[in-house]
Amino acid sequence: MYALPRPVSHSTSPLQKRRGRRPVSLRRKLAKHTPVIEVSARLAINGLLSVAALAALSQLVPYSRTQAQRLAQVNEAIETAEASNTKLKSEFGRYFDPAQTSRLMQEYSGYTSPQERQVVWTDPTRP
Repeated sequence: MYALPRPVSHSTSPLQKRRGRRPVSLRRKLAKHTPVIEVSARLAINGLLSVAALAALSQLVPYSRTQAQRLAQVNEAIETAEASNTKLKSEFGRYFDPAQTSRLMQEYSGYTSPQERQVVWTDPTRP
């Protein structure tokens, strides 16, 4: 009748057996994966920026080539205009130089002054 009391074990109590494991909070789950999420986000953003930079470069290269061609054409036109300009300046100075008026009259009309004599060069080897 009289039963002996059960020995009490200190390692497990009836309350602990009922509780089981504590549920892991969402913060702790995310805390484990946070570095992976950050690294993958950085890689994705850097990849997008790289693609955008390459797209911009692919558009700038042909543009710079056309600009270089246009610059070469403009430089060529400038050289032609400068040559024409120097020619016109020299002609302008020639036409309005008082010392050369008699020479210009002779060129355009064939007029020669009476004091001037015509010199004809001959080949001395011919008899």
